[in-house]
Amino acid sequence: MSRTEAARMVVRAIETIRRDEAGIYNSRRDLEPVLDRLRNEFQAELASLGVKGTETGARPPGFFSAVPVDRAQVRAGVASRDLSFVNSQGLRFQHGANGGLSFESRAQVGDFLTLYVQPEVDGNEEFGVARLGTGYAKLTLYNVELLVGRDSLWWGPGLFGSLILSNNAPPLDQIRIGSAEPFLLPWIGEWVGPTKLLGFVSQLEERRDHPRANLAGIRGTIAPLSVLELGASYANMFGGTDRPRLSGVDDYLRALFDPPASDQAANRRFRNNLLFALDGDLRLRNVNRYRVPSRDLRLYGEFGWDDTCCNSNYVPLKDAISGLIGVHLLGLFEIDGLDARFEYAESSKLSFTHNQFYRGYWTRGEVISHAIGTDGTAFNSRITSRVDDDLMVGVGMTRLVIGNTTNPVSGSQERRWGGAIDVTYRFGGVYSLFAQYQLTRTTNRNFVVGHDGFDNLVLLELTRSFR
Repeated sequence: MSRTEAARMVVRAIETIRRDEAGIYNSRRDLEPVLDRLRNEFQAELASLGVKGTETGARPPGFFSAVPVDRAQVRAGVASRDLSFVNSQGLRFQHGANGGLSFESRAQVGDFLTLYVQPEVDGNEEFGVARLGTGYAKLTLYNVELLVGRDSLWWGPGLFGSLILSNNAPPLDQIRIGSAEPFLLPWIGEWVGPTKLLGFVSQLEERRDHPRANLAGIRGTIAPLSVLELGASYANMFGGTDRPRLSGVDDYLRALFDPPASDQAANRRFRNNLLFALDGDLRLRNVNRYRVPSRDLRLYGEFGWDDTCCNSNYVPLKDAISGLIGVHLLGLFEIDGLDARFEYAESSKLSFTHNQFYRGYWTRGEVISHAIGTDGTAFNSRITSRVDDDLMVGVGMTRLVIGNTTNPVSGSQERRWGGAIDVTYRFGGVYSLFAQYQLTRTTNRNFVVGHDGFDNLVLLELTRSFR
């Protein structure tokens, strides 16, 4: 999102607190430092939006503003083996020393056009590569956003994965349209609450089962209660430049919105791999009054299924369903800045597979949705403590069972069990240092039986803000 969009979210938080006639937030001193950091970060944008009480002397950005280098980051790491990072936009490390450099550039025209690029350079002891990590142009008019470029999408409430779209794989080249801000639907808006809609279409890489296949998706969310958000997601991998090809609008509409048209040998032209998911996110505050060991509580879940054929698109088969549940404890033991997360996910033996897109729901070597792939499980836990305004410490444990999405499934499941500890420290007003050590016991690495061992990783990231 653009900085102006983020500033609007801060504005909504400020307005919510100012409208607190019932005094719900009177005792929530823990929210003050968070809000202060956000005000400081977006002071120029808040000034341009005319927010009172945020005057800091910052000049509002003009009609045209550009930041050649907004942030820059240098990364260095040492890995004991070749490994891939989960939920890191397809990042991989080779055995030995690895490094990387990236920076962000932004430009804004009024409040309707945003330009953003993030080039990056990665290298190791054997080779180096330069590429555009993320880059797009986004036009916003009348609460409608149109984005063209390369960007990641994450759908659903999970922290460690999503059953439809996550940032486990590299960003997608896409055209995306959606609502910039939540809005009320006509007639039923008062009952279903604020609504957001989003749709996109992307073209995948050349070197795959069906070259230049397309990926499209639609997501909608509603908030019938201030503490509850519900979402529905749909994704469809279809087409490709190899024969038989789609031709004409009717063919594309059939591949997109007629699920039974695919999965049959006689209808290879209409091949499509559909995925569906429903999710919910419940946020409860001041639950410590009910002997819950945290100040606030967040419960969330996601239920997904993969199409197999015909009616199973609408009534999912047991062998094609997947699920995710999570708990987020904020203010654990009523200690400010201490949070804990626990999340479990499971997929079935038909999840993310397909008989024509035989590599499965996959791009550039990584699963597009949850990293567990087919017939996998994941349990993740993470505890973070914000010691002060500049120091945060995190500890996490992970147990993954990863399945191959290739159809027919070959090889054994890869299993990972391990933990990590990390420290984030801000200093000098503009610098942030992230350090992490990770130890993982891996069996059947890359689905090869007997390819076992311990994986060690040391990672350092230094980020500098130029604002």
